[in-house]
Amino acid sequence: MERADVVIVGASAAGLSAALTIKRNKPDAKVVLFRKVEKTPVPCGIPYIYGTLKDVKKDIIPDEHFSSMGIDIRVAEVKKIDKEKKEVFYNGDSINYNKLLIATGSIPFVPPIEGIELGNVYAIEKNPKDLQVIEDKLGGATDIVIIGGGFIGVEMSEQIAKLKGDSANITIIEMLPHCLMAAIEEEFCIEAEEQLKKLGVNIFTNSQVVKLEGKDRVQKVILKDGKWIKADVVIIGVGAAPNVEIAQKNNIPFDKRGGIIVNRFMETEVKDIYAAGDCVQKFSFITGKPAGIRLASVAAYEGIVAGNNIIGNRVENKGAVGAFSTKIGDVALGSAGFTRISCERENIAYVAGEFVGPDKHPATLPDTYKDMKAILIFRKDNGKIIGGHIKGSSMAGEMVNIIAVAIQAGLTAEELYLMQIATHPLLTGSPIAHHINRAAGDAYFKLKNL
Repeated sequence: MERADVVIVGASAAGLSAALTIKRNKPDAKVVLFRKVEKTPVPCGIPYIYGTLKDVKKDIIPDEHFSSMGIDIRVAEVKKIDKEKKEVFYNGDSINYNKLLIATGSIPFVPPIEGIELGNVYAIEKNPKDLQVIEDKLGGATDIVIIGGGFIGVEMSEQIAKLKGDSANITIIEMLPHCLMAAIEEEFCIEAEEQLKKLGVNIFTNSQVVKLEGKDRVQKVILKDGKWIKADVVIIGVGAAPNVEIAQKNNIPFDKRGGIIVNRFMETEVKDIYAAGDCVQKFSFITGKPAGIRLASVAAYEGIVAGNNIIGNRVENKGAVGAFSTKIGDVALGSAGFTRISCERENIAYVAGEFVGPDKHPATLPDTYKDMKAILIFRKDNGKIIGGHIKGSSMAGEMVNIIAVAIQAGLTAEELYLMQIATHPLLTGSPIAHHINRAAGDAYFKLKNL
């Protein structure tokens, strides 16, 4: 009987991060990693297949780095686990494990809409073959509807608009008052929508799809208010659900909506079986309450936590901060932690600090984004940062990472106001007008004057 030190089921962010963590700490460990797909796509890169990369093969995580470290990647589906014998069964074969990690990720959430089974209706699967089908269908499509105005829907619509130009009508349908509203400040949502409109994207907010109509393939999208939209292709981008199939089939405790049940060390309720990534339950770093945050960055983090615990380093999962970044048209957006709306929903008293200024100094430098904006959100009771949002140039991506670290470190408005920073004319705002310092300073003085 073949035996491995660690068997990992799933080869995306969580599984790969765990495998790398294990091999870097214990190079001699035998790590066998199973995946169902021939190649692993870069999850966050999927929308960019269609407008920027224009080729599914350009959005693939190369196996070579992992195989060079001795990670044994096998294309096979694991269905059965013998928990007593510590044996995994796949494709008519089996392997024993010392430790097992389930990292099966998520599946697209498909809403129960009448007609959802019609042809040319696609959810975003993390499978290159399925992604290629979407690319092929988009090529001949004239009327394209995206259901869902979160990050997936917005990025897909932007990239399809770049691909199709004026040759197609592209429409987003979103239930909330604005696209991206579950994650970022409302004024930045409005900016994202303006960018999409410049690209020719039609946006229906406060809207709900109740039916898809057509014969063999979709032809119409019917809204709750009775309006309808012509459609050759419909793309569903309303979020993801945990892939708990393997847990369900093998009596590993799980919650169908939340995911596989794990403790803060990524251990399931079954000895020597761990789970990490989109397939497991999440909780908020800020409140400790259950959270629906499913991101590749969170999955990678949990994979690192799981990998360390598998090899004996006791590392605790502190919860999901929820840090996002994206670029829509000419504007980059970043978000970490809570918005003002989520603070109000959780009854957290807060103070927000703001600053608007150029992303370079002097502002007369070429390609300066002159009105880059930071909004930082702090608790009133202890002054600690619990949220931050950035709008502007590509600098927003790394600036929001600073905010995410500040949230995890429990930094206060005073500490961020006094943060020592590196600045350079071509790379950052002025040392006397750095966005995080100044937004934190604005909040600091508001808190002082309460």
